[in-house]
Amino acid sequence: MSRYMLLCCALFCAQAQADDEAYQQCLLQYQSQVEIPETAALVRNACNHVHRELVMLPRKKAYWQCVLDYVAPVKTREVMADLLQVCRERHDFRK
Repeated sequence: MSRYMLLCCALFCAQAQADDEAYQQCLLQYQSQVEIPETAALVRNACNHVHRELVMLPRKKAYWQCVLDYVAPVKTREVMADLLQVCRERHDFRK
């Protein structure tokens, strides 16, 4: 039984390390595009949801990926609000 627990722990640790690397890569890719301060927190949150949340509905993951793809490079708060609304409408994970 202890071998099984040890194997599970090793697999979990390896997965956590891979997720951390993906999270860091996500930050490198999208934070460099950020132009307004509020967007930085959104990008961090989105990277966390996409790469560190263990169980996620596909529509929820699609919403956070939409945020990363479209919100990071915006230049005004008005555009950011519009794009967030579109991501919510397209990937409503509450349904």
